[in-house]
Amino acid sequence: MEAEPGTWLVGKHLGEQRVTPVEGWDVDDHGTAPLTLTLPGEDAILVKGRELDARKVAYMRELVEMADRCTTPEALADLKRIAGWVADWEPGDPGLSLGGESA
Repeated sequence: MEAEPGTWLVGKHLGEQRVTPVEGWDVDDHGTAPLTLTLPGEDAILVKGRELDARKVAYMRELVEMADRCTTPEALADLKRIAGWVADWEPGDPGLSLGGESA
């Protein structure tokens, strides 16, 4: 069965979060499985929407892993700012500056 456009799998593969378009669905006696042209990775989740939205999910998953390595309140505050920027960013928006600088 063919998948709707805007259906993505986000999952870790070879140590990085990957975004993979879902090309179709395999329906059998055990249920439904997404079909992709490349490996979706470990702990893949399904995302409906724009590719940008799926990529934001992938980046946020990377940031969650980074949080465990933050050793100072300043690093955690910067990570929180980065997460907010990633969540809100749209094409054409300015970049992000850290360390007290304004964007």
